[in-house]
Amino acid sequence: MAGDTEYTRHRVVIIATMYVGYCFYHLTRKSFGFIMPVVMEEGLDQSDLGLVISSQTMAYAFSKFLSGLASDRLSARSMFAVGLFLCGVCNVVFILFDSVLLYSLLWFINGLVQGFGWPACAKVLRQWFKPSQFGTWWSILATSMNLAGFVGPLVTMEIATSYGWRAGLLIPGVLSLVLAVLSYGLVVDEPSHVGLENIVANTQKKTTESKGEAPSMLSLLDSPYLWLISLTYFVVFAVKTSCLNWGQLFLIQDKGHEPYVGSLFTSSLEFGGIFGSVIAGMVTDKMVKATPLTGYGSPRHPYVISMLVTMGLALYGFSDRVEADTLETTIMTIAFVIGFTSYGCINLFGVLAIENSPSNLSGTSSAIVALAANFGGLIAGYPFGLIAENYNWETVFIILEISVAVSIVLFIIARNIKTRIGPTSAQKSA
Repeated sequence: MAGDTEYTRHRVVIIATMYVGYCFYHLTRKSFGFIMPVVMEEGLDQSDLGLVISSQTMAYAFSKFLSGLASDRLSARSMFAVGLFLCGVCNVVFILFDSVLLYSLLWFINGLVQGFGWPACAKVLRQWFKPSQFGTWWSILATSMNLAGFVGPLVTMEIATSYGWRAGLLIPGVLSLVLAVLSYGLVVDEPSHVGLENIVANTQKKTTESKGEAPSMLSLLDSPYLWLISLTYFVVFAVKTSCLNWGQLFLIQDKGHEPYVGSLFTSSLEFGGIFGSVIAGMVTDKMVKATPLTGYGSPRHPYVISMLVTMGLALYGFSDRVEADTLETTIMTIAFVIGFTSYGCINLFGVLAIENSPSNLSGTSSAIVALAANFGGLIAGYPFGLIAENYNWETVFIILEISVAVSIVLFIIARNIKTRIGPTSAQKSA
């Protein structure tokens, strides 16, 4: 009983610290996007904004991948705290300059250190929670970015309009510096560091000792299922990032809505993401319990397909049915659905990659699909900004709608594909 109490106490502190800390990871990553309408008043055009966003997204894509590989060798506590501290530094230094080139350079550095956050969170979760609890707490911790995305646009825009856009970057930056110091003191890498028995060490040891040769990253890349997840993740992340980065400008510039409507859209999308992430994990966990994993197809697939279809319909409604006289509640509802479905899929893609991979390469598998996702975010930055500047936002959303339709068809065709990623003998049982 005393041991369980100690585990619970440490888990509460660790989860709470990482939850708040990752909120500020997200705030410092998205703070520039939140204030873009105000920044444009100083003369920056859409291609300038797209360059800044894409520089960060490109760096974040590679950093998250490399950090996922490095997380097995580094202290998760140190990665999390140092990354958050450097994110805060980037925000504070950003406001000192007035150059698109320097903005892009600083946001590129911001993207590099942003990659430290989630791999560190994933590693700590695996060390402190049993496999049967992992998916639930993964989903709960993932809502930290949705909470930041829900509150962030409203608060940051209010600060930016009242005190200037630089204040909208400075305040999250300074708070991140403080939280980074607290995180280093409160997050614990694994139970043994505080005198408790490790939860996963024995399982990993048995897995290693029972196999003559550990599976490699190349063996993961031979899996068609990993490529299916990566491709669909790429599309969904492009949709989510496009709506977050450009949705408010689409409403303002193409549809004639006021800036606050754009902020409502962004916040509603993130609010929907909170529910989408948690419900996706909880519902599909029950589906897995009812229909155990067999290595072909997954009980989670029908839920993924239904979310993709709903997301495609909501995206069509946003781009083709919203007009200048459309009610704010209608726009907020569409945004909520896009957030619910996109974040639900994003959460499940991470879970699918991890639960179908060898235990000693689950982090690598997750890093691979996350890399594909972040390339989707990269496409949603500068390239889509250029398309909008030379054509219009309708063209951008038509591309997204076609991409979602293709993803739905592929996932339906391959819904019963072999899901074991890597050598079957090394697969961790469900």
